[in-house]
Amino acid sequence: MEAEAPFVPGGSAGLGSGFVAAAGKAKVEVLGVPRLSYGRAEVSFGRAEARELFALLSVSRDGVSAEGIAEMLWPGEVGGRRLESAVREINRAMRQAVGCAAGVRFVLKSGERRLLPAASFDVDLWRFEDACKLASIAAEDAMRVAALHEVLALYRGALLAGCDDLWVLPLRQAAQRQAADAAERLAELVRADDPGRAVDVLRLAVERIDPCSETLWCLLMSVQGELGRLPAVRRSFQLLRERLAEIDAVPSAQARQVYERFIR
Repeated sequence: MEAEAPFVPGGSAGLGSGFVAAAGKAKVEVLGVPRLSYGRAEVSFGRAEARELFALLSVSRDGVSAEGIAEMLWPGEVGGRRLESAVREINRAMRQAVGCAAGVRFVLKSGERRLLPAASFDVDLWRFEDACKLASIAAEDAMRVAALHEVLALYRGALLAGCDDLWVLPLRQAAQRQAADAAERLAELVRADDPGRAVDVLRLAVERIDPCSETLWCLLMSVQGELGRLPAVRRSFQLLRERLAEIDAVPSAQARQVYERFIR
């Protein structure tokens, strides 16, 4: 029987913790607690509307119309004064951070849309989306595995963690589903040749991505059981019960069947 290290909430499964921004670009992290930096220096905005606009544009790769921005961020706003103030603040703070001329703009206008230029910003969500797409179209398993690793390395936590505005919630749920799906697919791909690695991936997924996903917990218990790690199966089922209890739910009959297949 193969032993398994204790599951420690907050631990790491060794899949990485983000990315290094391309040279000359500001690093934008929105998967987890939002953070903007240039080089080694943090960049912050003094005005709340600038923080709100920057967050929205960071998760809207193709930009958002002025009307859409107002509807999502400042319902009832008349005249767009808050939008223009936010744009000026973002441009000012970024010019100061980068050390460039007063005329350089960091919020561009394309038709009716405002957007962050890819030439100036390296956004973890944009890389996350690219890696998800590559994983879905890759013809070879090696390329698919690499792309799925990238997805999980970039997913530090819930999209725009700490921001509970209504417009964020569907985007947050979509990113969580993509990350959970990536963990499941990666575990299945490596399961035959490296089941221990599959366990690591799944333990990270139920800790960092979706602690209430019965799909992930059932796959984790299955791999643990096949490895003969019966104490780990018991612990996983107990943790599943605890996580579901937090949302007033209980394990499904399917989850219990997976557990009882190894623990009788």
